[in-house]
Amino acid sequence: MIGQADKQHFEDQGYLLVPALVPEHLCAAVRETICAHLDFQEHDPATWPKLPGHGVINLFHAQSLWDVRQHPAVHEAFAALHGTRELWVGTDRVSFKTRDGNRREPGPAEPIHWDGHPGRLPGRSLQGLLYLTDTAEDQGAFCCVPAIYREIDAFLTEHPDAAERRRPDWTGMDLHTVGGPAGSMVIWDRRLPHSSTFNLTHRPRWVQYIAMDPVRDEAARRARVAEFQEKMPPPWAMRQIVPGQQIPEPGPLPDLSGLGRALVGLDDWQPLPEGRTERPG
Repeated sequence: MIGQADKQHFEDQGYLLVPALVPEHLCAAVRETICAHLDFQEHDPATWPKLPGHGVINLFHAQSLWDVRQHPAVHEAFAALHGTRELWVGTDRVSFKTRDGNRREPGPAEPIHWDGHPGRLPGRSLQGLLYLTDTAEDQGAFCCVPAIYREIDAFLTEHPDAAERRRPDWTGMDLHTVGGPAGSMVIWDRRLPHSSTFNLTHRPRWVQYIAMDPVRDEAARRARVAEFQEKMPPPWAMRQIVPGQQIPEPGPLPDLSGLGRALVGLDDWQPLPEGRTERPG
């Protein structure tokens, strides 16, 4: 799936587009979940909600989202870049981004940023987003500034205030914009400053955010297991106080495969029987 040339691209640029990672039926199920959650019709523009910024929707624990997180190919892609299969998956959300008014010029819709302080990460930390439909570069696609990533240590030494504000000055540097077909995923190093582009089209951008990082200590495992079993948003989402956030999310616990249980932290990492599916207790 990910060869040596892909790994070298990731090391050089800080990101990688992995095509054909998730099948269409899983992408369609997430789109259906988003439509049901916000009560609109996928193919009726008159019903589409206008959401601010990246179009983020605070929805974390739907079964369709967990079916993508525990899809084996998604885990394999993150494992290849981390160099270990023993990973935990983050509980992240989705987005639905429509046309940005009458804007005609391309560029970042929100400031180029880091999601956290890039100099305080505990080792390699990766984020990703899954395109739930075909997404062109001018359709709200992922964008980033690899020039800063390639010289990140020197950049942070020279611009410590940028890291504190999480907003680097990328004047004079190239912006890389990464579209992709439905089912493809962009995975990037958290030290890579990034954003999404303006959506200049009449087609919405549908995205699911996914992150996987190596397992940590027992206290971290207990916290994430409780988050799953209680269907709570992650702490960083709670701090954002987004209107309409359901705490906890209603409905039954999602069903998890054996791989899903290991990714949550319910089970220790070990060889997992193919196809084992059970409801966590």
